[in-house]
Amino acid sequence: MDAFAEKMRNFVAPNPSPRNPRVSRDSSHADLIEEGYQADGHKTWGYVIYRTTYESDADWAEFMRRLRWWKTDAMDFFNGQDVLDRMTWTVFDDRERFDGADTAAIRRHFRAWAEIAVQSEQQSDTADAPPVSEGRSPRYRYCIQVDAEALNSCVHDGPPPPDCRLEQAGWVKVIDKNWIPRHENPIFAGKRPHPHAYDYEPINGVKEEHIGWLKCPLSAVMTEYYHLFRDPSGWMIVYRRPPKVVGYGWD
Repeated sequence: MDAFAEKMRNFVAPNPSPRNPRVSRDSSHADLIEEGYQADGHKTWGYVIYRTTYESDADWAEFMRRLRWWKTDAMDFFNGQDVLDRMTWTVFDDRERFDGADTAAIRRHFRAWAEIAVQSEQQSDTADAPPVSEGRSPRYRYCIQVDAEALNSCVHDGPPPPDCRLEQAGWVKVIDKNWIPRHENPIFAGKRPHPHAYDYEPINGVKEEHIGWLKCPLSAVMTEYYHLFRDPSGWMIVYRRPPKVVGYGWD
């Protein structure tokens, strides 16, 4: 056992991460997130969060505490504090504007915000710098919504961290900014729908398999899924129609 422990202490992964050589660079969320925002020419990263339930400020404060804990815990493993220092917390917490808002309303607001924010947040101060674009940044493609059901799952359905298994941490809604219903999508204009395209139970009136948002584990949404959703195919690879939660063996 001592020999095995010594071996593990000295273990160096193939293609080791410069932050933690026991982890491959290809598996380090800190390295991968950094590579992503550098490739886009961006200075900051991180999801925009919408609060759409206002019954309990105490529950909301506890939710934010747990979200920060899971994010920090994940990055500590990869020794990624410097990447966390580049993250921007953007939280829309406006009862008058967002209380009870549905995913469609949040999507509309987020689309308008993203169009302007990418320039104000990421544009270089250099006079002759070319205009910056969204690139593949998840910050401007997906946002997080926390409604009453999501908040309850995160705060009341499991113990607080660190005494909490990953699958007990709860979930949040992640909204795809670019999703539109099939009947409004010009790609499908004039095409006969698949015979089973609308065979699903309606969610917010949508009977399609893909409804424009999914349930993502709180324990991994800010890091693992931020990196994964940078891949244009990432969303479709992990998508599970609600009420299922992506990533773990949730029912």
